[in-house]
Amino acid sequence: MALAAVLALAPAAARANAPSEVCLALASRIEQAERIPDGLVQAVALAESGRWWADRSRSLPWPWTVASGTDSFYLPDKPSAIAKVRALKAEGRTNIDVGCMQINLHYHPAAFANLDEAFDPNANVTYGAGFLKQLQAETRSWSMATARYHSADPSRGYAYRERVYRLWDGLRTGGPPPVVDEPLWAMAERRLPVIIGGPSAAGSGSIWFQGGRPAVRTRPGGIPIVRGR
Repeated sequence: MALAAVLALAPAAARANAPSEVCLALASRIEQAERIPDGLVQAVALAESGRWWADRSRSLPWPWTVASGTDSFYLPDKPSAIAKVRALKAEGRTNIDVGCMQINLHYHPAAFANLDEAFDPNANVTYGAGFLKQLQAETRSWSMATARYHSADPSRGYAYRERVYRLWDGLRTGGPPPVVDEPLWAMAERRLPVIIGGPSAAGSGSIWFQGGRPAVRTRPGGIPIVRGR
């Protein structure tokens, strides 16, 4: 309730940020309100839904991100993201991650009242930060909590934590803009489908990783994007 009150008092301008800015803005506010180490929730959001912006030469979390298995989708708005989740469910998929913090709808069935709330950046970041804080209370370690946010499997959790910490270090030191890269446990080369626009959008392309660096291909007019997962 205290966190909700803090966010309710947030300036309207902060909430009206462009989608590319809102996840980090909310993560920063929640870190302060919940006494989570500065930049950690932001780094998790980057690792979960980071989208590459060529004009800024950096990655930023994207609130309309949907992922299922190895398929990742960056939709242009909330209605399109909701429609994509419904389409995936119609295919029989249940392992679906949503929003800034990529909350899994299967493993967190009570996280949101509905898909509209799931894709509300405020609700999504609040839940993800709360889950991270819960894991820290259980493990007594922000390092272990970060690993567990992704997986209880030691190897996967360790690789994920290392990736988050690299992003976190970049945020804290003011170094080069964070770039979301392929996690250590992934295959050296792995193709990921990319959907740009709504469920029926024509603009699409593919991303694969080679030597730990992203290689991006898009159709003319497409937006090069990278999801760190």
